[in-house]
Amino acid sequence: MSTSLPNIKEAASLRGMAMGVAAYTLFSVHDAFVKAIIYVLPAAQILFMRSIVIIALCFAFDRRHLVRDLWRSDSRVLILGRGLLTLAAWVMYYTAGRDLQLAEMTTLYYFAPVLTTVLAIIFLKEQITLARVGAASIGFFGVIVAANPSGFTFSLPVVLVLLAALSWAVAMILMRTISRKDRAIVQVFAQNLIHAIAMGLVSLPVWQTMGPVEIGFCVGAGIVGGMGQFLLVETAKIVPASVLGTVEYGALIWAFVFGYLFWGESPGQSVYIGAALVIMAGFMLAWTEHRSRRGLLRR
Repeated sequence: MSTSLPNIKEAASLRGMAMGVAAYTLFSVHDAFVKAIIYVLPAAQILFMRSIVIIALCFAFDRRHLVRDLWRSDSRVLILGRGLLTLAAWVMYYTAGRDLQLAEMTTLYYFAPVLTTVLAIIFLKEQITLARVGAASIGFFGVIVAANPSGFTFSLPVVLVLLAALSWAVAMILMRTISRKDRAIVQVFAQNLIHAIAMGLVSLPVWQTMGPVEIGFCVGAGIVGGMGQFLLVETAKIVPASVLGTVEYGALIWAFVFGYLFWGESPGQSVYIGAALVIMAGFMLAWTEHRSRRGLLRR
């Protein structure tokens, strides 16, 4: 493992990391919208409606060149692969949720940032530093402490969550690769087009009538989720995947905040300890990356 400092292109800026935090914050808001109606509407129907809203927003901002740029893209296969991987991750995660406790699912799924870091070294040839490895390790340990898992048993649901984490990690690597060539809005449009087609077919047999409240939450999830997706792709252009994966841990904190504000969920002491470790990992990574970048700029 190389512990040398990354070059200027690979050193994450504070602006880029802040964009990543903002993206995952938006995803947490999106999850809150979805959770508000998940017991009223089928998950496939919610995801279909959300994807339709995002597609409509993409056309509203760039209806002239969107389809043309996607068709002419040299990364069409990678874009398709990323769309299918993210879709597979969500399907497996929701399926496993029927049998696993939230603590177990959280701990297992947040192995994705660790996998992202490993894959970034192997496939993207990103330089790895002790600070990045340390931040990823501390963040993952913080998630384990916060989730406070007990009684893990190896079962099909556990395998599904691990496969979901692997799918998401590979999708992150593809996003980093695609972002070097294709515009963010093209990626967001393509991904949601794939999701809309797949979820539309799945939701047809179980479709339920929606009232103004359900429509409002679906639209809200689409707007916030679309903004998060766009911001995440833009972030991938300037932040290494190994750093972006660690930033993802910050979403855990927002899950606790929104759970308390909207559903009265009261976290235990282990949650606060774990959250403190996640925050410490984030600040440690931001400080070391900022120092590295400043040092490289002075040369």
